[in-house]
Amino acid sequence: MIGDIMAISRMRMATDGEGVSTLVGFYDCLLHCKYCINDACHKSKNYYTSTPRGAYTPKELMKILKKDSIYYMMTGGGIVFGGGEPLLQSAFIHEVCRLADPEWKLRIETSLNVPWRLVEPLVEDIDEWIIDIKDINPYIYYNYTKKENKRLTCNLARLIEVVQKEKLRIRVPLIMGFNTEEDVAVSVEWVKKNLDVDTEVFKYYPVKAKEL
Repeated sequence: MIGDIMAISRMRMATDGEGVSTLVGFYDCLLHCKYCINDACHKSKNYYTSTPRGAYTPKELMKILKKDSIYYMMTGGGIVFGGGEPLLQSAFIHEVCRLADPEWKLRIETSLNVPWRLVEPLVEDIDEWIIDIKDINPYIYYNYTKKENKRLTCNLARLIEVVQKEKLRIRVPLIMGFNTEEDVAVSVEWVKKNLDVDTEVFKYYPVKAKEL
């Protein structure tokens, strides 16, 4: 089994959850967000023609991840799977999790907008689900991502039934030109009502804003 990996970023400090972490970024994503910070993840793009794609087996990747094991355990950190959309390679991630030290924290950054069959393999592996729901309003969501959000909301409903709510970290961004503070408040209320978890609200500042 081979992982199609875009980047491995070591020694990250409290940017993807508690402690020191290593971010493993995967290629490909089903969404096409207007201000995507990692637009190079889309396989149809070819931004880095001189950079070979990172093809790793789970054991090969684990050799890299183990280099910082002592830092993970001392700080409550661990591995973060991101992208792109890491759930598109959930079978590979599951194999990596099986090799990981039990004392490492295993986190995933996801839009959760994938078929449930790609979510299910990781429900017992992941310690923290960092889920960016964009906006709960279907029109706003589609306008920003070019995808519907029904699958996201269905997956949230299923996920809360099989993992502890303490493992969910729901993020709602205020996105320039797409939603307002009132829209964000509606999303926060939806999350509280349907999932009974707190929501992290933040202002998203695009690195390179495209014209609307």
